[in-house]
Amino acid sequence: MPLKNYSLLKGKASNIAIDDDESPHMEIRIEAAGLSYRVAVNVRSNVAPNDLLYRKQDPFAHPFLDEFLTLPEGRTDLSNGPNKNRAELVLDYVRGNFVQREAMKIAPFQRTGPDNDLRDYLEPIIRQGIADESLTFYIFGEAWGPENGEADKYFGFVPGNGIHDVHMNQGSGGRFKASNGANQDGALLIHFGTTNHWAAIFLAFQSQDWNTDAHTGHPLDDIVVEPGKIDPLKPGVAIIAALINPSGNEDGRESVTLLNRTDAAFDLRGWRLMDRDDRAQPLEGKVRAGETIRITLLAGPDNPHLRNKGGVIRLVTPDGIAAHAISYQKHEAAREGWTTIF
Repeated sequence: MPLKNYSLLKGKASNIAIDDDESPHMEIRIEAAGLSYRVAVNVRSNVAPNDLLYRKQDPFAHPFLDEFLTLPEGRTDLSNGPNKNRAELVLDYVRGNFVQREAMKIAPFQRTGPDNDLRDYLEPIIRQGIADESLTFYIFGEAWGPENGEADKYFGFVPGNGIHDVHMNQGSGGRFKASNGANQDGALLIHFGTTNHWAAIFLAFQSQDWNTDAHTGHPLDDIVVEPGKIDPLKPGVAIIAALINPSGNEDGRESVTLLNRTDAAFDLRGWRLMDRDDRAQPLEGKVRAGETIRITLLAGPDNPHLRNKGGVIRLVTPDGIAAHAISYQKHEAAREGWTTIF
């Protein structure tokens, strides 16, 4: 089953601790709305290969960032209540176009030398946040607590309270498979108030599979790439353009352009285009080698819609895998009647 208490914690960093036991973590103390929280960030895997996958993006841009700024300090529950499954709040590495597997690098926890391990990559930005209150941390993962009457074992505040699983939370096997789920990945986003820009830190385990079921987050085992199909991480058909803001009435006039990059005809039967709210439009027809096809999005509230203030477009395989996804910002849709090229 997926994480029980998938949450987003918004607050300021006030302390840091490093544990170097059999399951090392970087511990971050966060202050938010009068409460203290401990964020436990995995820096080494219990499953071989042990070194994590890491990606820092600075500056980081995504259409959903403005939504985060409006949230109150403290913990926002993303598993239950009004925020459950809100597409503009949850993270999904595979489907949300936040980070790509091939963009991540392998990083050991600690080794001799500068700028060559996770501690070197993570600790400076945490300490910067401790020293500069204009930095606000947005941390995604699973919440625990409050542990009434119990002091936090690292920082001593009462009650114990915090966030862990601050990493990709799908595609795992073995004993960790029970925690898989879509739309529940962990990460650290940092907003720099003085310069009004964002940075993001994404973590994953090398043992995790990035070909996952769109509902359960479980690995899709033994995927066979047949003629006319693609490796999901190296799409043979890709989104290259979209008419996001057509002139006049937009309903039924938005479009997405696909390119067949392969050397053979590509059958789109069973494929779908999806927007940020998971509204889907089935595709059909064949695209000849090296050619493009323009898909007009159908009118109506149940069909995909390209938001002018920013959004995500996903090309999904018949197996439910996001073969290609792009995100766009408000400024990329600003000119009415113009097609945006990705």
